[in-house]
Amino acid sequence: MKLTITQYFKIATLLVILTGNLSAENILLKKGGTLQGKVVEQDQYKLKIRKEDGTTVVLSKTDILKVVYKDHLTAAEEDKLRKAEEDKERIKREKEEAARLKKEQEDAAKLEKELAAKNANADAEAKRKKEEDAKRAEADRKNLTKGGAAWRSAVLPGWGQWKQDRKVQAIVYPTIIAVGLFFTYDKHRMYLNAKRDYNNLENPYTTNGLFRAAVSQQSAATVSPAEAVVASQLGPFKGQRESVEKHYQDMQYIGIATLLVYFWNIFDAYYFHPTGSGLSYEDTRKEKFFMRSSVDRVGYHPTAIAGDRGIEHRTQLGYEYNF
Repeated sequence: MKLTITQYFKIATLLVILTGNLSAENILLKKGGTLQGKVVEQDQYKLKIRKEDGTTVVLSKTDILKVVYKDHLTAAEEDKLRKAEEDKERIKREKEEAARLKKEQEDAAKLEKELAAKNANADAEAKRKKEEDAKRAEADRKNLTKGGAAWRSAVLPGWGQWKQDRKVQAIVYPTIIAVGLFFTYDKHRMYLNAKRDYNNLENPYTTNGLFRAAVSQQSAATVSPAEAVVASQLGPFKGQRESVEKHYQDMQYIGIATLLVYFWNIFDAYYFHPTGSGLSYEDTRKEKFFMRSSVDRVGYHPTAIAGDRGIEHRTQLGYEYNF
């Protein structure tokens, strides 16, 4: 294929341009200084430069500020070019920082919006569930009769009041009954222990001892039944017998009080059952529990020593309503 003169001229011009583009006479470094040479090879990340003495050096493009294709570069021109490139880099960094901050703000706003929507959905769901529970509880209260509330409280104290939506009574009754049962059990245990200790004593004045004194063949020094009765009231075993009697009485008192609270719990569920309008008798009669505590000093005297002083705690627990 023959080339025309025009084509030869174009090819020669292109070669000159390419050769000129690869001829870098002055290379400005970011850290300062200038390297003179020609670019003989380059890629995306580095330049290979042949210096004037014939040696070659490879530079990373990140270390190069600018490549100036000019044979001679004065100090003033170098300072001007370096300042222009530094300003360009500074403006570029500022734009990148502004873009980054803008993106962070947009992401934060988006996240806040999503979180607000999520919270709104959660609040709406909680409100809907609460309304459904309230409707269900209202329906249960409307369908609940006095007898139904009473037998529920008989099976489980406080259950009937809970179904009536009287939360305070539903918590107070089972708590009092549970505490009463615990102390009844504890007093019963203490009574059994005291009784066992009393029976284990070598006491000739117990029922068995009196029986033996009455029917056994004894010597002239044997104690008579009448003397045994008197000795049992004044002898050293009196304290143990009184301990047995005290624990037994305490167990009876606490047990009876607990039983009364249990029956009152059933009566309360029946008598204070809410009316058809949704108002309960406790609303009109101002029904309430009360508990009052007081601390009194026992045997106190201004001149008494610390060991002679005592403190007595009193607690009154009651249930009242006003017509």
